[in-house]
Amino acid sequence: MNQKIENWVLGGLSVLFLVYVALRAWLLPITVDESSTVFNHVPRLVFDTLTFEKEANPNNHILNTLLIKLFTGIFGWRHEIVRLPVFIGACLYAWASSQLVCKLSDNSWVRIFALLMLFGNPFLLEFFSLARGYGLAAGLMTVALWQGWRFLTSNDGKALRLAFLFASLAVYANFTLLVFFAPFVSILLLASWQLNAGFRDFWRISRPALITVGVFVLLWITPLKRLSKDSELLNWTALGSFYNSMKGSIRSAINSNAHTGELADNVLTPAVFLGAIIIILIGLWRWWKNGFQFSRDPRVYLVLVLLGVCVTNIVQVYLTRTPYLQARLALFYWPLFALALGSAAGWVREYHGQKKMWILMAPLLALFFINTVRTANLHTTYEWYHDSSTFVVLDYLKELHTKEGRTEPFTIDTEWFMQNSIMFHMEKGHYGYEKAVKLVPYHNRRPPTRETDFFYAVDYDYVKEILDSYDIVLRIPNSSLILLRKK
Repeated sequence: MNQKIENWVLGGLSVLFLVYVALRAWLLPITVDESSTVFNHVPRLVFDTLTFEKEANPNNHILNTLLIKLFTGIFGWRHEIVRLPVFIGACLYAWASSQLVCKLSDNSWVRIFALLMLFGNPFLLEFFSLARGYGLAAGLMTVALWQGWRFLTSNDGKALRLAFLFASLAVYANFTLLVFFAPFVSILLLASWQLNAGFRDFWRISRPALITVGVFVLLWITPLKRLSKDSELLNWTALGSFYNSMKGSIRSAINSNAHTGELADNVLTPAVFLGAIIIILIGLWRWWKNGFQFSRDPRVYLVLVLLGVCVTNIVQVYLTRTPYLQARLALFYWPLFALALGSAAGWVREYHGQKKMWILMAPLLALFFINTVRTANLHTTYEWYHDSSTFVVLDYLKELHTKEGRTEPFTIDTEWFMQNSIMFHMEKGHYGYEKAVKLVPYHNRRPPTRETDFFYAVDYDYVKEILDSYDIVLRIPNSSLILLRKK
């Protein structure tokens, strides 16, 4: 493929990726967990956020919380502003991904394939649009991988320092990335030892990077000690094996439901598991063939980072007695696996020819296309579908309030986990809903009551006991969500 055309294709894919996540960040209402960050964590003092002084909660992704505090302080409260930090993570991810794929092969189709794989997980794409630490961490991690590649090909101490800096920031964005940080730093330090003639040269090149790591480790000690005591780490979706963790990630990636669940469990998970083992074995063989030198083929470095993360995760589970990673916590595995796939495609093309390259790539590209077309949308999220229509309901009530010429706002109640989204859009920013709608005070799980003008429910079963007093006035298309009005 002509280089100019390839550049247009790679650039176009990156722009399409960023436009998609930006539109979702703009159009989707704030979800329950985002709202929890806004109301519970952002108001805290910076020192409190950095140290978990008052509350050590896994929902408080430190760097994301601090950036939300900064940007809303400058630009005001809007849901787009709250999501600005994670969009920065998306931009970093797109840039670093495009840089890395251009190094995986001299073949244009391998590069395009690798970039499509990096952008091809709809569940990961969701977290580049939501104000959580996962997408921000994935972007920072990918930049760290790119800087690590630069170091392997240049032995430049600045690149090593930047690699460790971005890896450390990724951990600050989400402490789950400690599982990435440990093997990543270890592999690059081993590479630095290989690239330099003796201890003096190794220390000269690596010292600034090691100081960077040391500073961050000191900053992490206190919040990690406090976080380790949080019961949520032990009680949240206890997965008993690495394979089950992978299965949950695959289900999320294909937006699994009753029709596609068996595909995830019986076909895709074994295929991904086997494929990852084969790629890792090839990477180890290539490393051995290269005299265990990473710099001779940095693609081996990418594959061994994936292996290192898997091993570290398994060891960490046995040492800390915590569960394996739930789907959203395991999001960072996808960029590592996608880069390993791109590396494998490059090796197949170089050693076995174009035909076998397409035998590997064509089924994956077809699956990518089908899954993306099936799951791409601008109206809902996989995990927080119940918050997808907050704007629809509030706009309906605002219009009805004007139409009926009311002077007092409608009262509305809802299920406890749906309150946060409504609360954010009524109390933050300049949406104007507070003149038309008054939400009941926050409450925990309880049966529905008959005390408000409207009741917003996730499905019919929850409110069937109060249908003698309410009528269904709004059904949200393509969902079970319903709005009821008192008779």
